[in-house]
Amino acid sequence: MISIEVRKLIVAARKNGMKIQEILRTFQVKKTAVYNLFQLVRETGSVEPRPHAYGRKPTLNSDGLKRMEDLIDAQPDITFQEIKDKMDLQISIPAISKIISGKLHYRYKKRRYMPASVTVRMYR
Repeated sequence: MISIEVRKLIVAARKNGMKIQEILRTFQVKKTAVYNLFQLVRETGSVEPRPHAYGRKPTLNSDGLKRMEDLIDAQPDITFQEIKDKMDLQISIPAISKIISGKLHYRYKKRRYMPASVTVRMYR
């Protein structure tokens, strides 16, 4: 990744008439990086890199998670299918299970949901 200062210098050098080959030798950058930088400047008018939006967007926002937690607290033996039906979710049962264990930190124990407990290492 090219630093912001070097990006500004590359753009300024090109505006001052420096050829692409000279820019590549002077700044030790690849040709595709320079052309991508020029395209970015044409499209956005800035040398700042585009923000990254990695990964899939979450299915439930904080309000949905709170609502799911309230359902579990109100009825500790609720099933995944009942959660799906009551919240009108368009996701799979395993996805609901993953949300409950991963984001809400509940574990299914003895027919009811409980917060995850601290595990202790057992010795012989």
